[in-house]
Amino acid sequence: MLLNSFFFIENIECSNEVVRASLRLEKNHSIFEGHFPNLPVVPGVCMMQMVKEILERTEGKQLLIDDAPNIKFLSVLNPVENALVDSSISIDGKENGNLKITATINAGAVIFFKMKATLKNL
Repeated sequence: MLLNSFFFIENIECSNEVVRASLRLEKNHSIFEGHFPNLPVVPGVCMMQMVKEILERTEGKQLLIDDAPNIKFLSVLNPVENALVDSSISIDGKENGNLKITATINAGAVIFFKMKATLKNL
């Protein structure tokens, strides 16, 4: 789990099948010792995990990313330059316990990551 070690939820709002969260990244986390020393970059897999953990918190259950047909890494996310970021997750559908979502992580107008995915209950 990355929540409360790699990233912290500063604020979270849920309304009309949209989850918006303000996140604080921990720039001194050990992940950045290898990715990359003196030039930290948030790994793409960590951005995916952040979205999953935000949804687990709001849905109150463990989830698994089952299918992610569209993932785009649009900008490098450096936690020193962007310690505070926002996440927006739209729940596009719920079917048989599965969630179809569209998610982004951004800081203002800069979008770091976009994902369309299906998450299922563990």
